[in-house]
Amino acid sequence: MPTVNWTGVRERTIALHARRNGSADAALPPVLSETQVRRAEEQFGVEFPGDYRAYLLRVSAGGRVRTLRPGPDGWHWDGDHPADLAHLHLPFPDHDTALAASEDVWLAEPREERYASAEDFRAAHETWREAADAAEDARTHGTVRLRDDGCGFSTVLVLGGPMRGAMWFDGRATCDRLNPLLNDDGQPAGFGEWYLDWLTREEALTTPELRRAASDRWHAGTDVPIWLRWFDS
Repeated sequence: MPTVNWTGVRERTIALHARRNGSADAALPPVLSETQVRRAEEQFGVEFPGDYRAYLLRVSAGGRVRTLRPGPDGWHWDGDHPADLAHLHLPFPDHDTALAASEDVWLAEPREERYASAEDFRAAHETWREAADAAEDARTHGTVRLRDDGCGFSTVLVLGGPMRGAMWFDGRATCDRLNPLLNDDGQPAGFGEWYLDWLTREEALTTPELRRAASDRWHAGTDVPIWLRWFDS
């Protein structure tokens, strides 16, 4: 993944944030200190990918992404549940292998007619449901959900494993797939590529007319931004 130059990005982000919120006083979450980032990493048992780490230190703890902040129970991203943080330290699995394992569990769903009593069926089904949920959760081990994209979709950053540092789209609300968000070379984009592609495009969309025209191009498949390459193969 290419090296990202973060010089001036906080200032550009502040200007865009203020313009979009209609106020020069619109607040972008502050940056984090090196000590704060290290404490979060130690709590989660990970080292953040370099681009995301640089963003936290030089641009913001939030903004385009969910804000990372300390709380009474330690560090968390806004909107997290404790279960969301329990598997950050694990490697992100091979997608096809994890999908196949999940499908195997789903295909093994108990059938009521095979059980002697309703009570036996309910017990078996509860055990199966726990296994199915665990298999599905395992598909996003080693990732953090940085953005909620609506309708059950989300954008995640891979924290560990061979795909470490890549941005992926979780499209399981409508299909079985998680897909990498690809750069112009057809490779999985890193956090910095993903962010700066968004920022540069947003800076140019200064009127509703420009935004509508860009949206029309993107949804027609022309000059699609990285963040919108949801179902690229």
